[in-house]
Amino acid sequence: MAERSAGQDGPSHGRLTEVRRRIAVRRRRRAVAGSAAAVALVGALAAYTVVPGGKPPQPSTFAAGSATPSASPPATQKPVPGRKIGPFAEYARGYRVVAFGSAPVSSRKAELTWTVRSTDVQFFSYCPGLPDRDVSLDAEIAVNGEPARLSMRCNAELHQDPNPAESPSRTPPGASIGDTVTVTYTITGAQGTAGTARERPVPTQGTIYFAVAEKVPFADYPVPSRPATLAPPTPDGMAGEPGTRVVHSDPADPNKPVTTTLVWHRGYEFTVVPQTPGVYQVAVNGVRVLSGEVHDYTGNGPSAGCQVRRKDKGFCVRELEAVRDGDTVTVTVTARYATGPWLAELRSQWQEPSAQG
Repeated sequence: MAERSAGQDGPSHGRLTEVRRRIAVRRRRRAVAGSAAAVALVGALAAYTVVPGGKPPQPSTFAAGSATPSASPPATQKPVPGRKIGPFAEYARGYRVVAFGSAPVSSRKAELTWTVRSTDVQFFSYCPGLPDRDVSLDAEIAVNGEPARLSMRCNAELHQDPNPAESPSRTPPGASIGDTVTVTYTITGAQGTAGTARERPVPTQGTIYFAVAEKVPFADYPVPSRPATLAPPTPDGMAGEPGTRVVHSDPADPNKPVTTTLVWHRGYEFTVVPQTPGVYQVAVNGVRVLSGEVHDYTGNGPSAGCQVRRKDKGFCVRELEAVRDGDTVTVTVTARYATGPWLAELRSQWQEPSAQG
């Protein structure tokens, strides 16, 4: 199941370790980071309302204790603020939980029945009650008994951030639109998470909760109510680095594209800092290299980085293979559904000695 994070539908990026480190450092500099709020995510959803002008989704009704929608949902239904599907928030990070199953950890298996309505899905798991919080359960997923070639881990913390590494966003093999399938979540082992990870016996205490969530079009997603006041977007730390250019949204129209030029030097590092929810994208010479959805007002936006060395044969974005050091490239930042200002930090000059090879 493929990348995207977080709702990004742009091309995948071969990010080097240094790029990932730099992006992680910048995100930690922010006062509020969406990923750091994952455990408190359910409570944060309590004030959700429908996006103005968007057509509300039609969520199914879940019978008590059931892993599947009831047979006769109401003709129309709006998102319910703070609603949970089992222990999971119904809406989180652009996805909507549509089915869940549960079982004791001792049984090593949980199942859910799912009527497939999307080709962009995420699986979430949560295992409260484990005897040791430093234990993580290994699990594999099967669809109608056939392995989906998808492994996951389950621990005692509830996270609903899309995780491409464990649950990339595409429908697993054996599940097609319109099918009703049985998805099985099977515990295959356990590992320690503190210090040096090592294999542990599978505990007999605790509960497995397992859910499938489908991508919701941004216009239909219930974002939180707008705060009475919003702080203007501020650079997150990269602005002071050599070669960085900061561009701001149009004061009269935050959804108007903003274009600038940069001198290409062995790759790029881009970050969008939004004030409001929206879909934010960055393109180089018309080739989209970053696309991300923002569903809250934390100011935590999407980032992407790609460092190309002279001797590398691979490129993050094949369409930019012809770009050479010293070329002037056109960078365009666009937003949709934004209702407030944003800024973007754009850097195409790598200064580290490691970039000189």
